[in-house]
Amino acid sequence: MRHGLLALLILVLLGSCTDTAQAQRIRLDMQAQPLSEALGTLRAQSGIDVVYAQRLVTGTTVSCQYTGSRPGQALACLLNGTGLRAQQVRRRQYVLVARSSPSSPAQRQAERQMLAGFVADAETQDALPGAHIYLTELQVGTTTNQAGYFAFPSLPPGRYAARISFLGYEVRDTTLATGQTTRLALMPQPLESSGVLIEGVISEEAQERMPGMLSVELDQLNQMPSLGEQDLFQALRWTPGIRKSGMINGGLSVRGSQPDQNLYLLDGAPVYHPWHAFSLVSTFQTGTLKSSNLYRSAFPAEHGGRLASVLDAQMKDGNRTDPHAEVALSVLSGRFRVESPITPSVSFMLSGRRSYLDMLIGRTHPVQDATTGRRDTLRTGYYFYDVSGKLTARPNDRHRLSLSVYRGRDDLDLRLPFDLSLDFSSWLRPTDLFFEVKQGWENRLISAQHQYLVSEDLFVTTTAYHSGYLANEGSFVQPTTTASLTSDYRVDLRDMGLKVNADYYRSVAHEVKAGVQVTHQQFGSTLQSDLRRSSDAVDSLSQRSRLQAVKLIGYVQDTWKPAPRWEVQPGVRVSYFSGGQHLHVRPRLSARYTVHPDHLVLRGSSGAYVQYLHRLRDRHSLAYDLVSSRWIPSSARVRPATSWQASLGAQSNPWPGLTVELTTYGRRADHVLIPEDAYRIKDGLEGPGIKVGALRGQYAATHERAWGGEFSARYERGPWDVQLGMARARSWVEAPPLEGEGYRPADLDMPYSVRTAVSWSQGHWEAALAGEVRSGYPHSEPTARYELGDLIDRDPVTYLYRPQVNNRRLPRYARLDAALGYRFQWLAAQWRVKLSVYNVTNRRNIVRRRYVPEQDSVRVDDRRGLPVLPLIELEVAL
Repeated sequence: MRHGLLALLILVLLGSCTDTAQAQRIRLDMQAQPLSEALGTLRAQSGIDVVYAQRLVTGTTVSCQYTGSRPGQALACLLNGTGLRAQQVRRRQYVLVARSSPSSPAQRQAERQMLAGFVADAETQDALPGAHIYLTELQVGTTTNQAGYFAFPSLPPGRYAARISFLGYEVRDTTLATGQTTRLALMPQPLESSGVLIEGVISEEAQERMPGMLSVELDQLNQMPSLGEQDLFQALRWTPGIRKSGMINGGLSVRGSQPDQNLYLLDGAPVYHPWHAFSLVSTFQTGTLKSSNLYRSAFPAEHGGRLASVLDAQMKDGNRTDPHAEVALSVLSGRFRVESPITPSVSFMLSGRRSYLDMLIGRTHPVQDATTGRRDTLRTGYYFYDVSGKLTARPNDRHRLSLSVYRGRDDLDLRLPFDLSLDFSSWLRPTDLFFEVKQGWENRLISAQHQYLVSEDLFVTTTAYHSGYLANEGSFVQPTTTASLTSDYRVDLRDMGLKVNADYYRSVAHEVKAGVQVTHQQFGSTLQSDLRRSSDAVDSLSQRSRLQAVKLIGYVQDTWKPAPRWEVQPGVRVSYFSGGQHLHVRPRLSARYTVHPDHLVLRGSSGAYVQYLHRLRDRHSLAYDLVSSRWIPSSARVRPATSWQASLGAQSNPWPGLTVELTTYGRRADHVLIPEDAYRIKDGLEGPGIKVGALRGQYAATHERAWGGEFSARYERGPWDVQLGMARARSWVEAPPLEGEGYRPADLDMPYSVRTAVSWSQGHWEAALAGEVRSGYPHSEPTARYELGDLIDRDPVTYLYRPQVNNRRLPRYARLDAALGYRFQWLAAQWRVKLSVYNVTNRRNIVRRRYVPEQDSVRVDDRRGLPVLPLIELEVAL
């Protein structure tokens, strides 16, 4: 990967040298030639770009003789006696202005002015972070920061044609003047017109986007089929290389990585377990978000702490103009959202959601045995909820303050027979052998932010946050009439941090971003357990683990635009972790080259990353650590995971309405923890405890390798939107010592996947059809069975022999989903009804395979995916 970084740097330098070479031979011999034609000749010979207002050159003729290699001198020769002069705004780009009076270079620099402003939603006045502003004459663009602010410094005074755009909003063409702060408003794009084609060229968003970055169109997600209700993570799975891991406590797998290699940020605060309902629903409600950016493999220097991806989501500030309320009901949950202004400068947003399955089926179930008359009360209670809110104040254009809060929790309460089967009718019956599980896991965060426009060229954002993940697991297991185990296991992770980011707009060619961050993390867990082997033999275990660490981070990054077609983003991130006193300096480099503004953009990136936290689970005890995640910090014995990554890509618009993109990538990761014994399953009551050493001893530090190619295409025309995503990739992990030497497929290795979606929206109706075909996940197939025992033991133990891990694959996975929606007005409210059909063809895909040794054979147990499920959702907006 270091070679990838060097190759990318050489590519950038070669591109710059090519531009220089194009300007070495200039010959001008002109007599009374129109100035506009003369400037065209100079452009052709030198490769420089000259921007001017047509009124300045109309009717002007020039005479000039020049031979040399300096474009500035040649341009001065052409302008001699015209009353015009050229001001350089960046390398190889000039702007013509009227010559007022002779001035020195210092005076001309003092005449430069700032073109700056804010971009907001026209209906709610909510800031739009990530909006694109493109000065069409200068062929230079930028994006707004989290406060919706943008700036073009050191421009010659005047007015400049600009195009402002943002995903889900109508494009606005306007003229911006220097020397004043402009407030720009974009109108949300009506859903039925979202496919209207504006130009048959690559959009400014695509030209400005750096490698690895994906901006999610939040307003378009509701059209897609969903399992229960639409959320951010369900939408991301249609992106090539991104999918759900399939693990019960899982998350997203990005380009074959493990789920714990992703960082999730909500208003600048980390979320450690962003899932409800055993990874079925994410904590990110799309209706509460105003923007969401996903960085895959290539992170800017501002972000770090993970190896695979960073998801940066920002909650809405609240409608500043009119109150707005929305309620919705799906098969999984009911939810609401309220937005309203409090004063002209203060607004709020409040939302909530709760599942109601426990209310439908009940939490307790009295049962009675018809033969013996024995009675018992069994429990099947489960629910989740989350609440989020944000209060925002804008006392003036220079200050913006916000306070964001979030809390989400899952609660599980079970008492069921120990010998469960797939016959659900056998669950609710009195029994002597049973288990009880009472579990809860939750995320809490609070984030306070102050955004301050110190001057037109300096913007400072200060964020203070506290984030916590808590889980409690109480269990009672009685596998026999005399033996039982009672366990109470708790996990507590607290993350408190302060970070200061500064945006310095030095010139049109340089935008510098720098920041510092200090984080204090606490990792706690407790375990109380009693193992009753018989009526008079009880083993008790009481353990407590308390760890803490301080992380210091500093970074600097320059967005350098040396020429209209080039953008280079070098950066470096320095981090120190007190656990083990680890210090890492990690460089980043991204580049973008616009071969043709209408048809082709090239991107490349390379960088180094470090992750100080590892997520582990106890692999032994059946009584605890069933659902929760246990994060442990790096230390002198537990090294942080590190990686080098590189990617190259191209985006093209071959004809109007069609955008295609091709990306290749490679990744190497070191010190990644994987299970030491891949065959170990939770089949015992007694475990080694919760000490970090005991957990770490179940894992081995190995190396990962991954490479792949991703292709995506999107065609938009009128009411139609067609998307196609394909990926060809491999991910490998070095086998731990127990498995031998060499590399084997990683648990989430997926050689190929194809996803496609077709959506249509017109008038009151909307419809979508989405399909997926992919290879099955790896699994380990035994090649033999054997028994071990002795002459005394009458019941020898049967084992399965697996010489290789992940030596086979599950059958191919294929699924087709559909959705139909209808929007209408009734009782002064906007109504929307959506019917989603999950797995239309009712294909029961095999998602997991287990091998069970029996007396004379090996039984294969296949766990299959969900059958066809019709799901309905009702949404009302006031």
